[in-house]
Formats: sequence, structure tokens, C-alpha cells
Amino acid sequence: MILTIEKLVYPGRSMAVLDGKVVFTDEGLPGEIVEAEPAGDRKNYLEARTTKIVRPSPSRVAPRCAHYRACSLYQPLDYAAQIEVKRAQLAEILAGTVETPAAGFEFVPSPEIWDYRNKARFAVLRSGGTVQLAYNVPGSRNQLVPVDDCRLVARPVAELLQALLDIVRAGNFQSLAEVEAKQGENGREILLNLFWSGSPARRDIDGIVAGLSSRTPLVGIVSQRRKGRAFAEATEWGRGWVEDRVAGTEFLVGARSFFQVNRPLLERVIADIAAAARFEGTERLADLYCGLGTFGLALAAAVREVHGVESDPANIACLRRNIERNKVRNFKMYEGPAEEWAAPLLAGGMDAAVFDPPRKGLGPEIVRSLLASPPARLFYLSCNPTTLARDLKALAPAYAIALVRGYDFFPHTPHIETLAVLEKK
Repeated sequence: MILTIEKLVYPGRSMAVLDGKVVFTDEGLPGEIVEAEPAGDRKNYLEARTTKIVRPSPSRVAPRCAHYRACSLYQPLDYAAQIEVKRAQLAEILAGTVETPAAGFEFVPSPEIWDYRNKARFAVLRSGGTVQLAYNVPGSRNQLVPVDDCRLVARPVAELLQALLDIVRAGNFQSLAEVEAKQGENGREILLNLFWSGSPARRDIDGIVAGLSSRTPLVGIVSQRRKGRAFAEATEWGRGWVEDRVAGTEFLVGARSFFQVNRPLLERVIADIAAAARFEGTERLADLYCGLGTFGLALAAAVREVHGVESDPANIACLRRNIERNKVRNFKMYEGPAEEWAAPLLAGGMDAAVFDPPRKGLGPEIVRSLLASPPARLFYLSCNPTTLARDLKALAPAYAIALVRGYDFFPHTPHIETLAVLEKK
């Protein structure tokens, strides 16, 4: 098929129209003519794979990564154009839910567009007698794409993973399935996670420890052994966390704890929330997906009380230590799902609430609780604009939208982070 690409649609597909039918393919910039082969015929559209760029766009640039289709589909697009594409996607997704300003939504670019990720996780691919690190093919759990060097990953992390790969290539390590590295503040600390498909031989672990333990800035090596659908964690050397600092708040980030991978933009989001909140020091703030305490702890000094809810045991362990480490006395922690704690907490009288939920967005129980006992202001950081649009529509009976702002936490990828500030009607 010869296609003229009309636009890039979320999350990262190139859209064309052929004989009146929509076609989605895996590469092609707006205005480009591409050659593609059919990959699937759906009821309302065709799926395709791009095989050749026939007429390139003036905005096309050379990608830095050979594997870019696996993780960074927008690498061939000039960065300024990437921001405009994401701004347009956000406006299209929120159309009918949020009134788009005449100038469009503000979309904050990343201060760093290469080597910015402070965490990276790879599969260990064994093929044809060679061992490589690999990413999953988008949409597949089984197909892998070899990665020589990912330029989205911070250089200290990439260098450590290359040293690990050299050790693995020299040994056997058949049960090593995945590897992950987490970097602390300014690259001064890195924690290595080893994911084993079975019980690793002691000599394998000892070989990795011996080969890497003298490397700076490595501070710990942790094994994650699969047990059914979960992992059993063991610290093999050093410690099982890295230290980080964001917006003047110190954090211990554990081996399995979630933390945002783009630190400069995380600081910007916290500053934007504080500016929009205009806290006077008397407020009670609910943080219903508080994780390590990223937002609740950073905002604690500005309010009277923070009530943080977290269900993941790994996050809870770090949260306790982060509360103590920052000497925060007005943070009350609740263990369990946000869906179970939302109703009693909100009914108890909250002045504001902050959310940083997973991709599935707010649970229906939380939406019902917000409508029944609405705080004066909500701050919703979303990693999925489609579920954000759904949740904003559901909250419309009680809330007006004061601000929507996009952030490019993940340059060269289709991902969009969005902050929505809502005020009680």
C-alpha cells in the first residue's frame, strides 16, 4: 500500500486513509508518503507495517537508536514538532471534556531530551549463541528487540548495564531473565535489580557481585526470584535502595518502588501544584496514591495535615522511612487500596486531594467518594490522557476544570503526562 500519513495518534500510531478506510501503521510522520504492508483487517480500520519512507517530511531527523521502534517511536521527529504533536493529541483526547484554550494547552518540554531516564529495565535475550539486552516489541510480551545502547537512559545506568552484560556473556546465567538499574540523585548512586526465572546458582550471583561491586556509583545488588506471579527479594550486596532528592525532600527509593524517571519535570510538577494550590497552612490534604510520599511529603510543610494512602508493601516500607528521614510530623499513613480508604477519608473532611494513579486512572469507588464528599480542590497527575478524560467527565457534576497542562516526561516516546487542577463548583 502507498499511504499519505495524515497525523500521529495517541499512543504512537501513524494514521492514513486509503479508499475511505482508516489505516494505522507503525511509522510515518505527518505529510510523509510511505509504503506499507497490511498486518490486519479490523471492522473499522486496517493495521499495517511501514516498509519504506517514500517521501520524507522536512521534520524527519536521523534517530540515534537502532531499536527506536521498540521504545521511542518519535525519535525520527524533530523535538519541537514532537511537543506540538503531543499538544494536539491531548487536545483531541480531551475535546468535549475540557475547553481547549485558543492557544492550545501548555505543554512543558523536558529540559533534557537524551540520557534522561533514571531507571531502565531490559530483558536478557539469548539468540544464536549471543547474549543481548532487549526491549519488548510494542504490544507483545514475547517478541524482543535487541538493544545496543539506548540513548534515553542516563549514561551511568547504561555503562553499568553494559558491564553487567559483559559478565553475563562470559558466564552461563541461564536463569537471569531481566535486569534493571535505578539511579539516585545526580547519578551518585545506582541500584541493580536482577530478575531470575528460577533459583539462580550461587556462583552466578557471586560472579556478578565480584565483577561489579567495585564499580562506582553502584551501591547495591538485589535479586528478584519469581514465585508464581510475585517476586521474592534478596539483597545480595550493599543495600536495597538509592537516595534521591526532589523539591527539597529526601527519598529512599527501594528496589521495587515506583518513582518518576524524569526528575527535573517532577520538580516542575510539584512547583506547579504548589502554585495552583495557594495553601494557607490550615488545609487537610489527601494523597490517595501516595507511593513513596512523592507529593504528600513535598507539600507537607504547606498544609496542616497530609493523609496518605498506599497499598504496595515495597512502597509502604520506603514511605515510613521517608516520613522519618524528612522529620515530617503531620503525615498520617493508611495502608490499603485507595478505593477502600477514599470514602471514610473524604467524608472526614478534606480541603484538597492529590492523585498520581496508575494508567487505569481513578477507580469508580474513588469517583463516587469525591462526588459525595468533594474537597475544594483536586490535583490529578495522569500518565494516560484517555482515562483522564473519562475521569474528568465523571467528576464534572461537582468540579470545574481550572487548569490542564501537559509535561513531556518521556521525550521521543508517545507517553503524555498531564496535570489537571479541579475546583469545586
